[in-house]
Amino acid sequence: MQVSRFAIPLVAAALIALSATACIGQAAPRLPGELAWTIGYDPKTFDPAKVDDQESELVRYLTAGVLLRFNRSTQKVESQLAESWSLSADGRTVAFKLRTGLAFSDGSGLTAKDAAWSIRRVLLPATGAPVAEEFLSAAGVTVETPDERTVIVHLPQRVIGIGKVFDEIAIEPAERASEGRVTAGPFVVADYRRSQYVRLRRNPHYSEPDSKGAGLPYAAGIRLDILDNHEQEIRLFERGEYDVIDSLPPDYFGLLKQKIPNAVRDLGPSLNTEQMWFNQSPGAPLPQWEEAWFQSQAFRVAISRAIHRADLARIAYEGHATPAYSFISPADCAWYNQAITVPHEDVPAAKAALARAGFRLNGAVLEDAAGHAVKFSILTNEGNAARFKMATLIQEDLKAIGIQVTVVALDFPALIERLMHTQDYEACLLGLENVDPDPNAMMNVWLSSSPNHQWNPSEKTPATAWEAEIDRAMNVQAGSLKDAERKRAVDRVQQIVADQQPFIYLVYPNALYAVSPKLEGVQPAVLEPGLVWNIEKLRLEGTR
Repeated sequence: MQVSRFAIPLVAAALIALSATACIGQAAPRLPGELAWTIGYDPKTFDPAKVDDQESELVRYLTAGVLLRFNRSTQKVESQLAESWSLSADGRTVAFKLRTGLAFSDGSGLTAKDAAWSIRRVLLPATGAPVAEEFLSAAGVTVETPDERTVIVHLPQRVIGIGKVFDEIAIEPAERASEGRVTAGPFVVADYRRSQYVRLRRNPHYSEPDSKGAGLPYAAGIRLDILDNHEQEIRLFERGEYDVIDSLPPDYFGLLKQKIPNAVRDLGPSLNTEQMWFNQSPGAPLPQWEEAWFQSQAFRVAISRAIHRADLARIAYEGHATPAYSFISPADCAWYNQAITVPHEDVPAAKAALARAGFRLNGAVLEDAAGHAVKFSILTNEGNAARFKMATLIQEDLKAIGIQVTVVALDFPALIERLMHTQDYEACLLGLENVDPDPNAMMNVWLSSSPNHQWNPSEKTPATAWEAEIDRAMNVQAGSLKDAERKRAVDRVQQIVADQQPFIYLVYPNALYAVSPKLEGVQPAVLEPGLVWNIEKLRLEGTR
């Protein structure tokens, strides 16, 4: 199971922001047999246990050896370092049998002792590992190693999709965490130049061969350039200096399609969402009247009704997106609530709801009952043209009902500081990476105690009755042995979110990619990391 992450850190989590770089070409020359593409900002950490941002997660995925791997194409759990695994009937005991002859990238042997130490480490409160939340009661988990190849994990309560949880736990050498420089995965961190690049090299002791017995990975290494300029990225891709573009911006999709028609891929709606929310944290440095607006259900629903989502999809995404009203995409057929009722676009209804809540128009300006003009700023991240366009379109939509909106685009460090530390903001527009179709992966967003419960993070107790109900329903779906009961619980959460609008969902972006015609082995998938999920089998044409 993968945790949903705002592409700032997500969170979640998961909010895509880009850091500055001064380079005018590639950050470093390409080495023979090396793959190359870009990431938007410097990874926050190379410690695989502490990953909570998108770019660090990518590095973990490319380097980590894990007991089990969630196949992004088949959406099934497969063995990796584990030769086999089993789950007890009550879902509370997971047993792994390791492959024989396992080794880390430095040649040292890998045994059950290393796997057990790695699992225990992510469960320790001092580690602060986001994956620990997925165990529900991390403090009650115990791990034993009856022999050098067997690892048994005892859970105090059943965890839905427990097999996928181990996709996030990198197996490291016991007692010597190495921040990705000694791994059991296909690559290791070889070099890092801040704001320039991360370079990975092939793990010579990677255990998994291909179907013909040849050693993997095929590529000699990977260079991830840290780049905030899409025009430059596209230009270098066209010159053959980059091999893939993940999450291709919609405004560049058509341009690239004209130049290299066989390079672009539109896989349709993704599981990801773009949304805005109001800061409801009681500790935020906001005027009392703004706190009252943002904590008002009527206000949030009226804002939602005033937004023309079809225009957001058509203009900001050039048609490569679908209007969104729920945290689960309709593309997720198993979990989307087909019966959900949502506040569709209805400007007269929005105005009437605001009037009933005590707001009134004074000329062209909406005021609250005390005479305060309703105005606020929406933060988003620099470098994301689609988000900035959406924010400006929303600015116009809300102007039509008398609300003055200021759009503020911040660089990544400033955005993080506002959202995660000072909480000095009014509204924010960012995205959520839903890398797992199972809603249990969203526990770290919806539990009120989570730091990724973005509109009011880390609540000691639920601030509202509806948040308490969400907590209960999410815990039911996480612990139930019955699929139908899980579905009812998740349907209920979707309806509560639609009624309360803590996140105002805007669009589901399509999965847009660019792939070099010279790159072999690519099997694009909607789930992240969509183009490189089978990284060990990717290689440039003409290389080994």
